[in-house]
Amino acid sequence: MKKTILLATVLMAGAATTAFAASPVVDNPNNKAYLGLRLSAEGVVPGNVNYGNICEKIFDSGAGVSIGAVYNQPIVANFTIEPGLELYYNTTKINLNDDFMQNAHWKSHSTRSFGMRVPMMLGYHFDFSQSFSLNVATGPVLKVGFSDDYYLTTETRFATYSDEAYRTHLSGSLYKDVFNRVDCAWRISVGANFLQHYYVGLSGDLGMVNQIKKDNNGAITMKNNLFQFTLGYNF
Repeated sequence: MKKTILLATVLMAGAATTAFAASPVVDNPNNKAYLGLRLSAEGVVPGNVNYGNICEKIFDSGAGVSIGAVYNQPIVANFTIEPGLELYYNTTKINLNDDFMQNAHWKSHSTRSFGMRVPMMLGYHFDFSQSFSLNVATGPVLKVGFSDDYYLTTETRFATYSDEAYRTHLSGSLYKDVFNRVDCAWRISVGANFLQHYYVGLSGDLGMVNQIKKDNNGAITMKNNLFQFTLGYNF
């Protein structure tokens, strides 16, 4: 009797595994390539600047936006490869204070960057119906900056003319002496496709490359991270 129950259990488990493996949830026979448009709200999280045992938060978190396109190509079962291209615009704040300034104080201290990213994602999707699926993906992201400029404004007031002030503006490129134009991160994303054409997802980019120029022989290091909330449309 025990042998009969054990044999029945094994057969049922095998049948269930076979049925699940043949299910569109994990192996959809209707998989096809598609082009998608993406629009993302971004949270920019610069890393600390490290120099030996010194760790400074010189750049504060900021926000940005990106727009781009992806091409999703099935590989086998529900595995896919998805290259993409994004154009981004990000802003951050420079962490400054007025401690060393006498009559002046900072009115603004920000950075503004513009460039492109090229993600290459490997993913897998679970198709629960023709109109709804969940997917997970991961892969490297190459970033190339077109511009990354700082903007500093100070306001100075004199004791004898407290109601009068003048402002000093400074600006320049951080790519000239501080940052490298090229970065590489590792992206992890989760998302959902629904109503056949629409996409919503969350992703995070973990910086892997030192962004500080090598003039310091690599003694100073900094890596950048990024979070995205993405809406899309698939054709």
